[in-house]
Amino acid sequence: MGSRRIFNTLRQTHLENRLFFIFLSLWILIFLGIRTVQHFSFGTNACDLSLFDYGMHSTLKGQLMSDPFHKFGFGRWDVSNGELTFVPGYAKSWESHFCIHFTPIIFFIVPFYLIFEGPLFLLYLQVLAVGLSALPLYFIAKAVFKAKYAALSIAVIYLFFRQLLIGLMHDTHMEMYFPLFLFSSVYFVAIKKRRVPYFLFITLALLIKEDIAIYIFFLGIFLILKFREKKYGFITSVYAFLYFILAFGVIIPYFRKQAGMDSLYVYAHVWGYAGNNILQVMANMLSHPGEILKHISLGSFLKAFSNIVSPLLLLPFFSSFFFLALPPLFLALLSKNPQFYTFGIHYSATLLPFIFLAFLEGLKNIKKFFYQLRGGRFRKVFSLILILLLAINLANSSFWRVIKPSRYKALGDYWSVKKIIDQVPPQASVAALSAIIPHIPKRKNIFMLPETDEADYIIVHAGINLWPYTKEQFSNFLARIEKEKRYICVYQEGEIKFFKKKQRDSS
Repeated sequence: MGSRRIFNTLRQTHLENRLFFIFLSLWILIFLGIRTVQHFSFGTNACDLSLFDYGMHSTLKGQLMSDPFHKFGFGRWDVSNGELTFVPGYAKSWESHFCIHFTPIIFFIVPFYLIFEGPLFLLYLQVLAVGLSALPLYFIAKAVFKAKYAALSIAVIYLFFRQLLIGLMHDTHMEMYFPLFLFSSVYFVAIKKRRVPYFLFITLALLIKEDIAIYIFFLGIFLILKFREKKYGFITSVYAFLYFILAFGVIIPYFRKQAGMDSLYVYAHVWGYAGNNILQVMANMLSHPGEILKHISLGSFLKAFSNIVSPLLLLPFFSSFFFLALPPLFLALLSKNPQFYTFGIHYSATLLPFIFLAFLEGLKNIKKFFYQLRGGRFRKVFSLILILLLAINLANSSFWRVIKPSRYKALGDYWSVKKIIDQVPPQASVAALSAIIPHIPKRKNIFMLPETDEADYIIVHAGINLWPYTKEQFSNFLARIEKEKRYICVYQEGEIKFFKKKQRDSS
């Protein structure tokens, strides 16, 4: 009997693994297709897809992460006479991305640009990174739960989790690589007890963005307190602290100085009020924490956070892992940007891995509670909880919004726009809507509307994403262009218009 039971268990385990890899493969293939259709339907943007595309292309040309679009995140949008204008801030065109964020992970990506350069590569790579992040999570769940299909259910919940898919579908961001590296590092330190791969993934995580050092620092402290891994934890925290000082105190100020900016790294517009250097900023934030709350809508923050933990039945709160979620939550509180403190687009990417680790342990603790039930009832109750979690998160998933055909209605216009783009001379200057720019071959003189800087050509499409315009503002822009007659509309097809700068009369 004993050998038969072991054999059945092994067979069941292999079946679950097979089902997981089939599911993961299908998920990756489906989202590769979705992102392809999204891109050719003008569902991607200059900010932030072309930002990284231009930056990596410039790096190959010897200009380290130089791009013309990062300034749009740090200026001011004004409306005058019903028309949108942009007032640049301290970030300027064609400065290094490292003036704003230190993301050396791009050096691992840039070599592939020699083979497959362009925005589609970045979109595909993000799909792979997000999809493969379920792999270490699945194996962590396998180690935690012995129940059949529990780990598979958790992987499905994760890969269809609303906030994860929202981040996945928004252009490309280096933060979306964080779950893969964080889950992998935890798997190797907590499950496999292997030092080399653990520190490899910790290093990769640190290279994503400068603020990751804060989260890894507290991860080291957590390893000491939770897992009694004093050596691992101490080295991790010291490593992260030194990296933090290097990024915030040396590298970013260096690039800012090269760009003619002041040396203080102003994170998301708000740190400047707290001091003239990073030490003053930290000291003032610790001594006057109430100042932080003046910059946000606490109600919006709490609502957004509840939208993350509620579909997980608040289980993350039943775990000590939740303390690891506090640093990214606190950092979100520092920002005036509503998308940041409400975890819109990709801003939940650094929070989700900690929430899901807390979710796993919270689910385990609930299982222990129901284990006290007599007979096999605890298994039925636990299975019902998993089914409920699956149902809630599948129903709540943004996947159903992603696959709506109406989101991709502009797909039929792609070749018309491509035909226009092909008519623009390589050296000409072009201004276009943000959603059109990723489809224009790279050039030095590229402008995102409403900026034109007297571009030689303007390309617009009134039927696609008009960001940063509203429909009324965009209509006012077109009316002005046509009224001033500095540009001639040389081609029109439906809602697509192609303007050429009028030549001055030589007489």
